[in-house]
Amino acid sequence: MSQNAPLSVPYLAMLNTETPKVSLVTMLEATSEDVVGDFVSALLAPKGWEVDGIRKRASRLEPPDRYWAMFEIQARESQPKIDARARSLRLVARGAFGADAWEDLHARLERHTGRPADPIDGLGYPMILAEKQVAFWFYPFDPSMPGLPAAADPDTMTRVLLGHDDPPVPLPDGVPNLSVERVRYLPEVGAILRYHFETSAGPLSIYGKVQPGDRGLRTQKIVEGLWNSKVPNADGLLNLPRPLGFIDRYGLLLEQAIPGAPVQGNRRSNEFQNAALAAAEAVAVVHESGVETDIEIWLDAELERLDRVAEQFAYVNPQGHFLLSDLIVHLRNRARVAFAEEWRPTHGDLKYDQFVHHNGRYTLLDFDYYGHAETSYDLGKFCAYLVPSNPMGWEDTVAAEAARLSFLRRYLELRPHATVNRFPIYEALQLALRAMSFMWAQQHGWERIAETFLVMAHERLYSRFPEV
Repeated sequence: MSQNAPLSVPYLAMLNTETPKVSLVTMLEATSEDVVGDFVSALLAPKGWEVDGIRKRASRLEPPDRYWAMFEIQARESQPKIDARARSLRLVARGAFGADAWEDLHARLERHTGRPADPIDGLGYPMILAEKQVAFWFYPFDPSMPGLPAAADPDTMTRVLLGHDDPPVPLPDGVPNLSVERVRYLPEVGAILRYHFETSAGPLSIYGKVQPGDRGLRTQKIVEGLWNSKVPNADGLLNLPRPLGFIDRYGLLLEQAIPGAPVQGNRRSNEFQNAALAAAEAVAVVHESGVETDIEIWLDAELERLDRVAEQFAYVNPQGHFLLSDLIVHLRNRARVAFAEEWRPTHGDLKYDQFVHHNGRYTLLDFDYYGHAETSYDLGKFCAYLVPSNPMGWEDTVAAEAARLSFLRRYLELRPHATVNRFPIYEALQLALRAMSFMWAQQHGWERIAETFLVMAHERLYSRFPEV
């Protein structure tokens, strides 16, 4: 489908087959800014508040089952006064297309609906619009992370962090003020929070990550294992934040705050080019660390995942569906004849924006997807994400290729006997998964970007390993 093409009759028909009971058109209408704005206005009016602005910040489409969108809502007290309050709210609109998916979502949310949705003075519990197969809720409520409201509450976390977590007992005088900043929130997946104390000795910050289940505890054990691993000649090659503890009842992992800023996507910057070298050094140490985990990342499972993604493309981009289906056939053919690689501890989500840089030092974050996989899994993923999705000019593409080459060269300098014969397969696989991400996000022009990544995946699959 072209970037500006209207919804075609076949496209609408695919969205109204027996499996999806609600079409994408209906879902987008039910979660539009106008509908959400009217809903929030009616909810806030009895509290003496009104909507001052609304903006969709993100969305995700996973046909034929799921859809969600997240909105930033500026709210203020209706009656103007000197000390009038204002709030920035996050609303999640979560929908399901098919009857089975809606039944599952409805069952998970229904037990929370007996309490009022009060994002101003309480908690924004879900409200279900059954006829549209959509539900609305407000952060910090989340059906998959029951500990998130407590982890985002300054009073609760002051008690927890200072060891005074017995609510009936008043906090002692002189307790420093705690502010909680929402750094990132992905509905039903995770939230990153910044806890900031103002103390007599100066400011103090730590970070917290809330995730479903015991994923945070698993991450803590992995990072502790990496801190304690003894890889020869690895000093300075892998920098990590220190884990500070895991609070089981909230699903909250606490980590040391790292100075600096995430690496940005300007391919031509020194910061980006040096990140490629830092990534090669960091992943070489991870691959030699020997830190165990219970997760295995199999190529066959990744290809089965692409099968499901190809089915999703059929609902929203037939051309992308054909490109991906053809690519999967070629990936399987190459996998059958390519020699298997060594299995190594694997970061699992190695990308340039997983690094924080400060005064020339690069720190690797986010070990949530750590597992065991073939050597080229990390290498292929990092290289696939070097490719710009919207290059400003040919210089960006050239710079991305330079970073790719320096990354692979530095990695093989550190691990000259590494097995990388499946590298083209993993790089093409990750380019296809990038196309999937753009299909999910449904941003303007996503069809063109997704198709470009799928064409590049075909090219990478049959390219020779770079001369390093």
